[in-house]
Amino acid sequence: MTAPRTGPVAGVVLAAGGSTRMGTPKALLDAHGATFLARLAGTLRRGGCDPVVVVAAEAAGPVAAETARAQARLVVNPGGEGGQIGSLRAALAHLRRLDDPPAAFAFTPVDNPAVAAETVRAMIRGWERSKAAIVAPSYESKCGHPVLADMTIAAEFLAEGLAEGARTVVRRDPTRVLEVPVPDPGIADDIDTPRRYAERFPREGAATAESPPAAPESPTQPHAPRTR
Repeated sequence: MTAPRTGPVAGVVLAAGGSTRMGTPKALLDAHGATFLARLAGTLRRGGCDPVVVVAAEAAGPVAAETARAQARLVVNPGGEGGQIGSLRAALAHLRRLDDPPAAFAFTPVDNPAVAAETVRAMIRGWERSKAAIVAPSYESKCGHPVLADMTIAAEFLAEGLAEGARTVVRRDPTRVLEVPVPDPGIADDIDTPRRYAERFPREGAATAESPPAAPESPTQPHAPRTR
């Protein structure tokens, strides 16, 4: 019988994007009294992740200040270079330099604030008890975030030529991916437009939804590494 894997699992919140479709930083949006950033950092921590890292576009400013308030570690990806995969690479570079690097990491874009801590716990249990290199939560047969990956495959996320960003690595070999069914619609509840924010958080999102629509995301910016 194979012994369960052990070791720290880091949590990574990707918050360096320009939020062009939302028109305001998604990391700072209110979600029932806490920002998206604070909710996700707390969820990852309560789910068993340590350390929790937030990747921001600037070393100073509102997102950096909110990261400090959330008691998370700040990693800077200047200007959000390279989109979501660029931010994930910045986080991995930081984690690999730690004196006690994690054995795995769970990453999520900041626009998934409704994920439950129990989902994170279930993913970590799945990783500990299996040989899977990647663990993805699923709800009604759809996968979402966070995605957990073993540090033994971190180099794959750092490699060049990932046409679909992190999704390229996640989908490369289905035999090494463990899907963990969870009763959590929040895993696929990405909130990246004023309309979606107003639907999900009516009280907080009303004013944002009334704002003029922002320009579409630049095609040069990779989309969040959705697994579905």
